[in-house]
Amino acid sequence: MRLDFATLDFVCQKVAADDEGKRDYICPIEHLTYEVEEGSGQSLIICPFGQFTLTPFAEIQICQKLGIPVSYLRRCPPWLKRENIDYWLEQRKREGGEVLLRTKGDWLRAFLSKSYSIFDNKDLLDVLSSVPSIGNEILPHASGLSLTDKSFHLPLIKPEPVEVQNGRRKERLYLGVYLRNSEVGFLRVSLSACLHREGCGNIFVSSCLLSKVHIGIEKDILSQKIGEFIGKALSLTAPKIASALIKALSVEISENQRGRVFLRAAKLAGKKALLELFEQEYLQEKIESGVGDTLFTATQALTRVAQHLPDADDRYILSRFATELLLTNGHRETVDSPENIADPCLLLT
Repeated sequence: MRLDFATLDFVCQKVAADDEGKRDYICPIEHLTYEVEEGSGQSLIICPFGQFTLTPFAEIQICQKLGIPVSYLRRCPPWLKRENIDYWLEQRKREGGEVLLRTKGDWLRAFLSKSYSIFDNKDLLDVLSSVPSIGNEILPHASGLSLTDKSFHLPLIKPEPVEVQNGRRKERLYLGVYLRNSEVGFLRVSLSACLHREGCGNIFVSSCLLSKVHIGIEKDILSQKIGEFIGKALSLTAPKIASALIKALSVEISENQRGRVFLRAAKLAGKKALLELFEQEYLQEKIESGVGDTLFTATQALTRVAQHLPDADDRYILSRFATELLLTNGHRETVDSPENIADPCLLLT
């Protein structure tokens, strides 16, 4: 991923454009009706505020609220899908209560509990605009910016590189922080340290230094914490990643160990087809760097593949997994979910 910088104003404009047509409604659950659109088979929610087509993620949330297995529902023909949701929605209506409907145009983008604390991407940018270092010491990384219907990824990088010795040549590394948010309940608000390697454009992302669920968020307190943890990320965690990257040059790994690392990474990303790509990039990295079968080569292969994935959430998972391997000399791996990064599992022993 090439290193190109943007301004915070540029990011604010992107978010403002994405916000067009967004509306929120608190709706009593007994006023909701579910339908399946004839022909397209798309799921609809009808309420006093209008008729909305469900995004795939909103459909998952409704299934979770009603206790219906998503994989089962997606295999159902439209008539059976309607019967299942109608039945369980009626059961849920007996309990009463209200839900938060987050819409954009004619789409229902989120189906959430009333207790969900709204902290949108524009709120995160408002917080960042109050942090003195942003726009001066660190700048948005334009190519790393991702804004989708589920998530917001924003790397902020120091434009001045740190030079380190990599064998016979010098490496230019850029320290930074990596912020994520979701307006639909997909992610927590989180902040990690990150490291950008100039030569190949690979990015490494640490485990979360700050993570907050969307419940009871107090903007002033969060603003203070984000400013504090940006300083920690830049002064402590990102330099630690840089040091670990160079140390990985001397950590040798066998073919079997490498295979276990790549298999775990493919499972985390939910894409077994990546195994072949990992091996291809591993061989390419060996040729380019000339450092042999090392942890350095393996983690570079992971982050090289991550660069080419279209989904920022998948890129984040692989980059974070590679970083954890670096920081633990290959003796830990992420298990279960990207939020659970530090569970121990010996990979290289």
